[in-house]
Amino acid sequence: MPEKEIITLDEAQTAAEKFLQERLPGLKKLAIERVKLASIEGIVVYDVEGIATIGGFLFRHIERPFKIQVAAVDGAIVGYET
Repeated sequence: MPEKEIITLDEAQTAAEKFLQERLPGLKKLAIERVKLASIEGIVVYDVEGIATIGGFLFRHIERPFKIQVAAVDGAIVGYET
């Protein structure tokens, strides 16, 4: 059986951004600081790390660090920390 190709770094970053937009109400800005390819228990993933800025018109902005693990084969989210 042929090996499956992995998604690109940009596709992993896009998957992480969409995931955060759905999870964090009031998301204003995302700053991706690092994306690296890793292996966790035999699963190849992209570790996407950065800062999410959350806030609104009346509230001050809050910066929250995040780390999202995106499966390199299909782009599924396999883990996250915010």
